[in-house]
Amino acid sequence: MKNSTALIKQASLISFLISSTFSIQIAQADDGVTIREDGGLELSITANRRTEAVNKTLASVSVINRKDIERLQAQDVIDVLRLQTGIDISRNGGAGSQSSVLLRGAESDQMLVLLDGVRVSSATIGSFDWSSLSVDQIERIEIVRGSRTALYGSDAIGGVIEIFTRKNLGSYASLTVGELATRRGSAGFSKSNGKSQISLNISAEKSDGFSASNEKAGAFVFDPDKDGHDKRSISAALSHQISDATNVGLNVFYSNNKVDFDQGDSDTDLQTIRTFMKMKVSDKWSQKFSLSSINNDLVSSSSFGVSKFDTTRNVLNWQNDLIFSKNTGLVLGLDYREDKGKTKDFDDKITNKAVYANLNNKRGALSFDVSGRYDDHSQAGGKFTGQVATAYDFSDTTLAYASYGTAFRAPSVNDLYYPGFFGSFAGNPNLKPETSKTVQLGLKSNHSLNASSHRFEASIFRSKIEDMATFGGENNQLINTDKVTNKGIELSYKGKADTLDWGLGATIQRAEDTSNSERLVRRPNNKFTANLGLAVSSRTRLGLDALVSSSRQDNDFSEFPSKRTILGSYALLNLSAKHQLSKHLDLGLRIENLTDEDYQLAHGFNTPGRAAYLTLSFK
Repeated sequence: MKNSTALIKQASLISFLISSTFSIQIAQADDGVTIREDGGLELSITANRRTEAVNKTLASVSVINRKDIERLQAQDVIDVLRLQTGIDISRNGGAGSQSSVLLRGAESDQMLVLLDGVRVSSATIGSFDWSSLSVDQIERIEIVRGSRTALYGSDAIGGVIEIFTRKNLGSYASLTVGELATRRGSAGFSKSNGKSQISLNISAEKSDGFSASNEKAGAFVFDPDKDGHDKRSISAALSHQISDATNVGLNVFYSNNKVDFDQGDSDTDLQTIRTFMKMKVSDKWSQKFSLSSINNDLVSSSSFGVSKFDTTRNVLNWQNDLIFSKNTGLVLGLDYREDKGKTKDFDDKITNKAVYANLNNKRGALSFDVSGRYDDHSQAGGKFTGQVATAYDFSDTTLAYASYGTAFRAPSVNDLYYPGFFGSFAGNPNLKPETSKTVQLGLKSNHSLNASSHRFEASIFRSKIEDMATFGGENNQLINTDKVTNKGIELSYKGKADTLDWGLGATIQRAEDTSNSERLVRRPNNKFTANLGLAVSSRTRLGLDALVSSSRQDNDFSEFPSKRTILGSYALLNLSAKHQLSKHLDLGLRIENLTDEDYQLAHGFNTPGRAAYLTLSFK
């Protein structure tokens, strides 16, 4: 779509940013996360809305930093996430096409996605468009598995994925070319004058693509043409240390993504802006105010006609961090959110007001973490959610934890008001929230032996979701009927010794709709991942990553009524190589699907075969 007003606003803002010199301290990311010189992330902020050591967090947390992404030479964020335990991917075609990220068996709209602290899921459909992100602009990703509604509110049933754009000081640029006439260029910089910093990242990507679907998708979907994509994105940040106690800042993100799909195309604009102010009231009390806004506009053309969705979300948050003693802390916050959705058929909004708290305490080897939140939703009413966790430190390197939490997902604007197609598949203004209860046990161990390091984590979880919204009422209207049980085991092991680094992951899960005893679609029972890196010399590194997935069930919509079908098991092997040409110049090669595996992530939709990509990068 041509959103001239938005583009003019963006251009004006970028001009202002470039002429400014605002900054935060180099040793910190957006919310005070310390990063080691080797690129490893010591602390996380996402799990409990406070800074804490990842290996001491009473939850299953993974952190992917910039060095991890560059070693993998990932072409998009899906390449990064699919290798993580507890995460499954479905995609309707190649890069840029509609993708769903499923965390611990939960639906894509039952997981909270944050971008630089902004809730970026669509206010209408409820899930996030992953194709709007450029992997070149990502500094790090934090993944928190398990319910987190007690701190973040609606959607965080399966967990939270938070993405941080690049803000580290310095400059970079890269150019990638590859299969399907793929070309991508990115550049960025960050400068500081001691109290102030400015960061700017830009990216452009285009690919001719391949046919997204095949004959199995049915006559109304299949069209044997090339389905490419054309994406532009920009992110910027500035902040200024007004005094020793006060810091203010601004984060901006904008992307435009044009995607072809068989018998149609879509044009999406995503724009986010977040302002914040942090104040240190005393040594034991600090507070942060933030105001964020997201606009998501979609125009989609298909054989059924043209549809347009305009959505807006505004969020105001006030958080207080209190330290009572060395071992006791409290987080208190207030939250207000307004979601608006507009199409040619409806123009409605929903609001949500909330208060939340998190208390953490450590007594010797025992740790306790308690969270609670009360939400007042304009349509769903009042809802209290809570989380309790405890842990025991066997040593400085090994910790075992247990947690129990409740969560919910409030209906989206579409769930409530969408008129449907000719009276069918419509929303329901009387829809209730989806609710869940989750139990989790975990073990974390970090060891250093001689010159090697080893990290091991194991998690056992069981989640029960009730009042799942499905199309099943009169004229297939949305109603609360389904009950779902997700249970599983996650194992991960990472190691490093001399010139070698490696990682292993296993996810064994059972995600079932207990209302009809059917497996949830597109979730494999078993998934295994592995990666291996070898520093051949001080200037050359080789990498290998692999993924093996068991078969999955899916829905076949080529006939009416739809029926179940099987997506076969598959194995993917990817190879990467990187060589340092000079102090500031690197040349990288990535070969994806090395064995040219023929597989599907969604019934009736194709996936890419063997593909090679060459990247020249400067930093």
